[in-house]
Amino acid sequence: MAKQKPSFEEIMKLAEQYGVKDNVLFVSAAERYAGQIETIRKIQEDLEKRGLLLCIVGSQGQQKIEANPLSGQLPKYNDTANKTLGVMLEIIEKLGREKPAGDKLGEFLNE
Repeated sequence: MAKQKPSFEEIMKLAEQYGVKDNVLFVSAAERYAGQIETIRKIQEDLEKRGLLLCIVGSQGQQKIEANPLSGQLPKYNDTANKTLGVMLEIIEKLGREKPAGDKLGEFLNE
């Protein structure tokens, strides 16, 4: 079975439960993640608006079809955002205080 990714909201809740929500490392990672998600949203909007293929008109009027350059960027940003979520979980695990009852962090880390 595929490993379930925790949502940003779930991670923020865990950070609060473990007492690291205001930790400078966690805050920095959360801000970075928010920026990555915004970039992903903008890439997806552009791909929906302009499509995967673009008609490019050259300097002499010739037309050619090319792949939207953002289509190659989307997987990279998704991967980076997923890694940032992993860093956030790691910060919670290593810097957080005692585990609260019903340890959801352990579930995410052990899947």
